[in-house]
Amino acid sequence: MFEQLNRNHKRTIKESIELDKMEFKKLKDFKNKTLRVEGFFFTNGDFGKQVVVVANGYKINMPARAVADFEQIYDNDEMLNAVLNGDLIIRDIKEVKAKMGKTIAYTYDTYEPF
Repeated sequence: MFEQLNRNHKRTIKESIELDKMEFKKLKDFKNKTLRVEGFFFTNGDFGKQVVVVANGYKINMPARAVADFEQIYDNDEMLNAVLNGDLIIRDIKEVKAKMGKTIAYTYDTYEPF
């Protein structure tokens, strides 16, 4: 009778990650660097739903526009497993001019070991 209340809770952060030992950073703190994403989680902030990526030893607040991207990853088991394997990188992080002022631009890519 109550089975419909069960939700499919998926792991979105690599199992060995200890979030409580990480500090929050803004994406703009990583300009001209590459982030290797090891997971992500959603929060509800002052501006609605937000996404935080776990990368390079930090919890990194992403722009609001990234929520849709990470919801898509969450809904796709292949993409989610790739994130948990460390295959997602965020690169080309830079500040750009936008209609409402400055914003941070970035590119998603697949990690390719040398």
